[in-house]
Amino acid sequence: MVIVVRMKVAATNITQTAFDGLSRAREQAATASQRIAAGPLEAEDVVSLNNAAHAFKANAAVLDVARRMQDRLLDMFA
Repeated sequence: MVIVVRMKVAATNITQTAFDGLSRAREQAATASQRIAAGPLEAEDVVSLNNAAHAFKANAAVLDVARRMQDRLLDMFA
């Protein structure tokens, strides 16, 4: 039973961290997009937009892993 509680806490922390990362990536993408639209085009803004896209994908993958971990844990105790 202790293992279940620890896994639930860990999954919650992982999920919250991933959601926070998604939010930061969204904000970074919005800022870079606005700066690109306002011009002139700067390499720094393009790199920032690209980094935001990678961060968003990475955090989405973390959410998927957390969901699969939780499903697997439920399967183990079913």
